[in-house]
Amino acid sequence: MAPTEFLNASAPPASTVSPGDTADFWFELPPGFTEIDLEEDAESRLLRMTEVVDTLFAEATPQKKFNLVVSSEYILQTMIAGGAEHVSNCLLRMHGDKLSQGTLCVFVERPDSGPQNQDRQGSAKRTATQWRRIHQDAEIGLVMLPYGISALCIRDQELEVPGVLFGLDVPVPAKIREVQFSVPLKTGPGSVLFVFMTQDIEHWAEYLDVLGGIMKSISSDEPHGDSLPEAGRHGTEGSEQEL
Repeated sequence: MAPTEFLNASAPPASTVSPGDTADFWFELPPGFTEIDLEEDAESRLLRMTEVVDTLFAEATPQKKFNLVVSSEYILQTMIAGGAEHVSNCLLRMHGDKLSQGTLCVFVERPDSGPQNQDRQGSAKRTATQWRRIHQDAEIGLVMLPYGISALCIRDQELEVPGVLFGLDVPVPAKIREVQFSVPLKTGPGSVLFVFMTQDIEHWAEYLDVLGGIMKSISSDEPHGDSLPEAGRHGTEGSEQEL
């Protein structure tokens, strides 16, 4: 089941993105996702985000709006510090008129040396094996995208958002659900890592549908379609699945 609507009628349309301007790896962002300028001043971004949330979710309590903006900025800063080459924020209105927010980050790994025609299946399997060692409580498997095979990891995390962001002396606990797709590149050695995080675990199934559309849109050529591929569902039982 997809979200009731991506924000409202003024939501940004679908857009084509090449992370870090690689020009050989493209994907599409659906309506409701807004790419963030990683060079933008944090204070300006916070003010703009506050105005957007205030306008689109006027019925939400001031505390909910504040928590949404601050936690979103904290996750964003963490991803930028980790070397993300693309970050986009989504604001969705789920069924029941619930305010929902998530963050998509894309990291590009390109080794200085390696085979131009890498063993993509072997690379994805090695990544999945490594994730199983590190995250023993996660759902880990392989999925087949139109672009090719990808390793998949879904896990929950307990974060502590610095209390100073809320005017408090102690950290504020926050539980998030995260999905990672590690996609070996067609164009030489390396891979692209997609990471999506949200605190809205209640609507995780809807988010999987949305992310399925994004992952299906990955292409080595710039897409020119009029619409995004219909999102699919997938299993994560450790075997290769179609997405």
